[in-house]
Amino acid sequence: MSNPDFICGTLEGFFGRPWTLEHRKQLFKWMRDWGGMNAYMYAPKDDLYHRSKWRKLYPESILFELKELIESCKQKDLQFIYAIAPGLDMSYSSKADWNKLLKKIEQIQRFGCSHFAILFDDIPSELSTEDQRVFPSFAQAQASVTNRLLDSLKKTNSDSTLIFCPTIYCGHMADYNVTGNDYLNELGESLDEEIGFFWTGPEVVSMEIPVKTIQELRMVIKRKPIIWDNIHANDYDIRQIFFGPYAGRPLELKNKVSGILSNPNCHFWANFNPLRTLAMYNNETDSWNSRQAFLDSTKEWMKYFGNDALIEEEIFLLGDCFYLPSKMGDKGYRLVESVKQITNNEPNEWGKHLDNFIQIKSILNSLCMKLIASTNRDLLYNFYQPLWELREEMEYVSKRIEWKMSGKNEFKSPELVPRRQGILYEIQKIAHSDKN
Repeated sequence: MSNPDFICGTLEGFFGRPWTLEHRKQLFKWMRDWGGMNAYMYAPKDDLYHRSKWRKLYPESILFELKELIESCKQKDLQFIYAIAPGLDMSYSSKADWNKLLKKIEQIQRFGCSHFAILFDDIPSELSTEDQRVFPSFAQAQASVTNRLLDSLKKTNSDSTLIFCPTIYCGHMADYNVTGNDYLNELGESLDEEIGFFWTGPEVVSMEIPVKTIQELRMVIKRKPIIWDNIHANDYDIRQIFFGPYAGRPLELKNKVSGILSNPNCHFWANFNPLRTLAMYNNETDSWNSRQAFLDSTKEWMKYFGNDALIEEEIFLLGDCFYLPSKMGDKGYRLVESVKQITNNEPNEWGKHLDNFIQIKSILNSLCMKLIASTNRDLLYNFYQPLWELREEMEYVSKRIEWKMSGKNEFKSPELVPRRQGILYEIQKIAHSDKN
């Protein structure tokens, strides 16, 4: 069983269009039904009043939705964490900015929210001239505001909690020298010990989070961190999508951190497997097999597609083709290897790779046709672009197969797979050329 004191759940903290109210209600139902998850953090960067307009109070229309979210979380026995991100332009020494921050927090508190986070990620890392007169360092300025905020929260409700997200939030940003980083060391000394501390791991998007890196961090920040997990995030390239399992984190990691919040795909319906397997991970005590968790989760995922004609083999292929950053599932690897062998060799050397390609193409085409008939149109549109691009490339490879088997001298690229055009791709052809 999972530890009730361990924060585990979902963090809506990506750049891009926020999820809808209905998406979030579906998420809360999943989290309650799965077990192993107990928290949701509201932090969509494109909520203007969360980040760029943080000083302004929410208008009534949006405030009503936040009230409904808080109430929905409570109904599902989930902790609602409201995050605010004032770091883009906050003056840490300004009394006016401090009062604006408090009024904003008080607006959310009125609806029964007692769990908060203050985020200083992805912001300029230098103090203003005014702030330099008051604070000796960037870390001291952030710690001062955060400690004051905790004190204020506690005066209103002694059970209130606060989580802090630093500007240096991964090993890469600290030049892989966490113990020698002045900013992190100062925070460890200055930040109230009750305040939670977000960390994404060795990288912004960490494929693995070794226990030893967390042990090293704990010595510096003097507390167990909370993992802000970006393994399934796709806001840095929304043409990508990740259906794979929670992976690259040993079970022992749970003993070294005080929580894990997943910041997953912007596309809501892509997140069933990522979040379902995180819940499984948190419930597991003996051993963790992420592949088996993926297979089990995918069988549950099928009922949300809105087409009973879909079969497991088709949904497994979908997940394997769009698995994790820099990693495919079993069928994805098989497909890529077959395309490689077919492209680089003559037909008499293809062996099993032709049959393998034809088989996977058939499954993919069947999947696409059934998805077109899906009653869950929202899900279909989440997956449409990457899936149809893959299908088009499969058709292109098919034409190359026909050409190679025909023995003709010249291959004419079919128009059914148009090459990307425009300024971005012109620049990429130059900047990413192997000749440079």
